[in-house]
Amino acid sequence: MGAYWRGEITLRKLRVLAQGLPPSGPHTRHETNGVEYDYLHALLWALQWAVMENTVVTAQAAGDKKAKMPADHMPRFPWEKPKGQHDMGGDLGDNDQEEVLDFLADL
Repeated sequence: MGAYWRGEITLRKLRVLAQGLPPSGPHTRHETNGVEYDYLHALLWALQWAVMENTVVTAQAAGDKKAKMPADHMPRFPWEKPKGQHDMGGDLGDNDQEEVLDFLADL
């Protein structure tokens, strides 16, 4: 961008350079809190949220009164805390991450 504003490259060359950028990288990390996150991940996150919402609605239609969405609105990124009354997941309790992974591996 700086080369374009200094007049060193044309708008056409800037467009070609921008089109050649990968979908995620240093140019997108500042918007995603330093996490590699591109359109494919965003699509998969939206799909997972839609399946979860469909499952909850189906369970409620079948009479399950405890079925609730983890948040009122889908968070922009999966790692964000939801803005609602429910939590997206549990916690590790008094265990550390290695103990939990060992427990899950033994199942």
